[in-house]
Amino acid sequence: MTDQSHDVSRNPTRPPADTAAVPVLIAILLALTAVRLVGLNLSQVDLFFDEAQYWSWAQAPAFGYFSKPPLLAWVIALAESVCGSGEACVRAPSPIIYALIAIVVYLIAHRLYDARTAFWSALSIALATGVIFSTRIISTDVPLLLFWSLALWAYVELLEKPRWSFAIVLGLAVGLGMLAKYAMVYFYLGIALSAWLAPLTRTLLRQPMFWVSVLIAFACLIPNVIWIAQHDFVTFKHTSDNVQGSGASFRPGQALSFLASQFAVIGPITFGVFLIGLVKLWRNTFTPEDRLLIAFAIPPLALIAGTAMITHYNANWAATAAISVTIFATAILIREARWKLVTTTIVLGLFAQTLFIIADAYAPKVSLPLLARGDVYSRTLGWKNLAEAVKEVAQKTGAKSIVTDQRAATAELLYYLRDANLPIYAWRAQAAASDQYDMDIPLTPSAPQPVLAVVECGAPARYRNSYGTVEALPDITVSTGPRSQRSYRALLLSGANGTSPFGRCS
Repeated sequence: MTDQSHDVSRNPTRPPADTAAVPVLIAILLALTAVRLVGLNLSQVDLFFDEAQYWSWAQAPAFGYFSKPPLLAWVIALAESVCGSGEACVRAPSPIIYALIAIVVYLIAHRLYDARTAFWSALSIALATGVIFSTRIISTDVPLLLFWSLALWAYVELLEKPRWSFAIVLGLAVGLGMLAKYAMVYFYLGIALSAWLAPLTRTLLRQPMFWVSVLIAFACLIPNVIWIAQHDFVTFKHTSDNVQGSGASFRPGQALSFLASQFAVIGPITFGVFLIGLVKLWRNTFTPEDRLLIAFAIPPLALIAGTAMITHYNANWAATAAISVTIFATAILIREARWKLVTTTIVLGLFAQTLFIIADAYAPKVSLPLLARGDVYSRTLGWKNLAEAVKEVAQKTGAKSIVTDQRAATAELLYYLRDANLPIYAWRAQAAASDQYDMDIPLTPSAPQPVLAVVECGAPARYRNSYGTVEALPDITVSTGPRSQRSYRALLLSGANGTSPFGRCS
């Protein structure tokens, strides 16, 4: 703090506000977004199975789903109503939302620092490596980061001007963020930590409007909680299973691996400056604004690093830290006149952006022999071809419906066979549902026969408990790149005996 008030944004050493760069920033973001939308239309990358799954959820908008809250499905449904069901349209919200995120980052940095820091912070987040990657796909991180940044903006505005309008925005942003991804709750940990690292922010915690904002946030979550309760709390169980993974064990190296991954997600220079800042945190050389930003970065990074030590992690699980890390690092670099590092960050981002667009356009041909997997896009290619091959087999065999025993295949076939008039079902490995498809479209004896099974498990005994005739067909194999392929076993099931079909592979 620089005075006796609770204002974290007042800095007597910074120059007067200058908004001359705002039109330039908006022009850059519009051009960047246009390039990214063109890139989506040039991309040859099939929907990843998570994306296909979210699309299928969007066909029946609800207040919840088996593994995630509902907001992303609503976003996809809106996009589909505007431009259709193609891959580019399903993914189109991502680059648009990231442009909005960059603008909100500008507002946060401008309030905490100055217009120069705000301009470069906005460009740095727009061209962060993880953001560039994420603009090419549709994921729950996209709306989460928008509402996290809006919540942070409303929070710093409340510290400057305690007004009900900002309290309402804060509550709605946190609430909608939790409807995007439950990791939004980390935001409250950031508030708690900021009250410790920047003590005068505690004044806000004594304001009734702050606690009203908390009530607004959790009120937004009520419909989702009701949905979860009506569905036997499946989302909570799934989240618990996902965190536990295959079991707990103490692996400190995994925490280091997670932190190393953030150099790629947030950016090598940006995250490096942040880590150096953490080392210097206790030297009392940082402003209250710096400490506030550090407070909102630490919880997601620390929690996921801790999780990584005992189970598993995904590099994007701490994505929300990128907002405050980027603003903090940019502020430090500008304060120390490290312009070469600032411009290098932008240049690296532009290089990565160009590389991804070109690689996506030639995805079926991209292969790096030195990598273990070789074909870089092997996980996201071949799904459209699989759907075409399955459709051809169904026509030859007279199959009236399809069943799969893998969530990825179910999601992809639902998407790529959306116009084929072939009902698609999920084979349940057990009586209890293990994903959304087990809940919504489990195979039943009433499914139109014969049923074409496109499965990982080709053991006929698994299916004979429910079908009198199980005919093995040639495997269905498709290319997933120059050197890789994907295969599924194929069987034709008929003569349903009325027994509910489910069971593990024998």
